[in-house]
Amino acid sequence: MAAPPVVAEDYKPVSCAARQDYQGQPLHAAIDPTLAGTIPDAPLPPAVAADLDRSFAAMRNAAKPEAMGIAVGRIGEGMWSHSEGPMGKQRLWWASAGKTFVAVVVLQLVEEGKLSLDDRASRWIKDVPNGDSVTVRDLLAHSSGLFSANEDLRVHARPHYLAPDETLAILRRHGAMFCPGANWRYSNSGYDLLAVIVGAVDGRPLAEAIEARIVRPLGLSSVMAVRPGQAVPDVAPPVTAKGAATDFSIVGAGGPIVGTPADMVRFWSALLGGKLLRPATVTGMFERLYPMFDPGTFYGLGAMVLEVGDGGRQDLWLGHAGGAPGANAMLAYSPTDRAIVAVALTGDAPAAAVANGVFKALRQMPADKVR
Repeated sequence: MAAPPVVAEDYKPVSCAARQDYQGQPLHAAIDPTLAGTIPDAPLPPAVAADLDRSFAAMRNAAKPEAMGIAVGRIGEGMWSHSEGPMGKQRLWWASAGKTFVAVVVLQLVEEGKLSLDDRASRWIKDVPNGDSVTVRDLLAHSSGLFSANEDLRVHARPHYLAPDETLAILRRHGAMFCPGANWRYSNSGYDLLAVIVGAVDGRPLAEAIEARIVRPLGLSSVMAVRPGQAVPDVAPPVTAKGAATDFSIVGAGGPIVGTPADMVRFWSALLGGKLLRPATVTGMFERLYPMFDPGTFYGLGAMVLEVGDGGRQDLWLGHAGGAPGANAMLAYSPTDRAIVAVALTGDAPAAAVANGVFKALRQMPADKVR
């Protein structure tokens, strides 16, 4: 997900000697993210799978994507997944939903005592605007005040991978939008800076750290952290009717993950189940939740909380959304529905609407099918 593009003339750059108290819209109350049980890595009952297959067909017909994949993990019951797309394109790009992988690596380094959430960006990277007051926590939470370099008008005109030096040059040219901690605004550049910090602290590039720390330990055979400029031929390419589609190989740390929906459910199950981070660290990801640009959406440390209304029903999702020209993704754990749903598609349809349809289909199943 990304905010509307801005240019330096849209705001007065600020220089800050210290972090400031938060001055934005009210925060969401902290959320307990504990997964209420385990999700067996076994198929859901055939009757449930058949209903979900029918729901997939109906939603694909409505969304009309070039490719779409959905996976469901139900606590205490099992998993189902289904994907359809171009021949040989089995994996999908998860756009900004991949930020959670970056956050997990950073938080693992914090747990290992190699990094602190209160470390200043200037400890690791020179010439970051307000770098002596921007913290690692700010970069994770998008409370740094840093401009998002992908919104630069020159970059918009000629999209390409932004190496760290170019990103820093753009950030310096635009200046900070607000003092660290004072407000919230999405910044993909914050995650690109986190990639630099991971490389310095962990001694290997972000993609290698993700694969060594998350992908291989969990056996996520379909998941890959894409290196800048890397060709990944078996991924369904983004497609849009609204201009140029995104080349995900240039996105960097703001959206580095490709994989199947089933493996993304496994990742979130492991994260919320305490298999990647200590329970207290996972709780901390959902402790301070900033209001985002869309009503009912809130941001923690590499994770989102979404308030979802459906008629008279109000639900809460924990996860992360992703969106870019030609691709849309949603990862959501619904404590009420005791399920994790992963949706990714190519095209212009909203993945959140598809995810909501999946949760609704699960709720409408007769009790004897889901027990």
